[in-house]
Amino acid sequence: MVNLHHTNTYDEFVTLMKKLDGSNHESFILFTGTPNESGESWCSDCVNAEPIIKNQIEKNKERLKNANIIFAYAGKREEWKNCPGNPFKTDKRTKLQFLPTLMKWGTLYKLQVEECLKPDLLNMLFEESED
Repeated sequence: MVNLHHTNTYDEFVTLMKKLDGSNHESFILFTGTPNESGESWCSDCVNAEPIIKNQIEKNKERLKNANIIFAYAGKREEWKNCPGNPFKTDKRTKLQFLPTLMKWGTLYKLQVEECLKPDLLNMLFEESED
C-alpha cells in the first residue's frame, strides 16, 4: 500500500522528512503550488501534472507498495514567484527551481514541469529507483 502524505508548509515538510528518513522506504515528493481558496493550485502546470502523476502512481502501485508519496505545497504564488529566499529553493536537499517537481528523496532523480506530464518518464523515475 502506497503511503500518502501532505505537507502545507516548509516546517511541516522538514518534520515529516525527518520522521520518514528513519524508515527503510523510498520517498517520492511532488512539490506543487499551495492551493487557493477553491482548492486548486495557483500553478497551472501543477494542476495539469497532478492527475497524470496520480494515475502513474496507481499504475505502479505494486512497485510502490511500501513507498512514501508526499504532496508538498511550496507556497502561494507570491511566496514562490517573488521570494528568492523561499526555503524550498534554498534547502540544499531540495534546491527547487520549478513547479511542479517530482523527486526521489535522497537522489538526483527528479522530473520538472513538462517532464511531469510524460507517463514514460514518470515510470522511469519509479523504476530507476529500485534498490
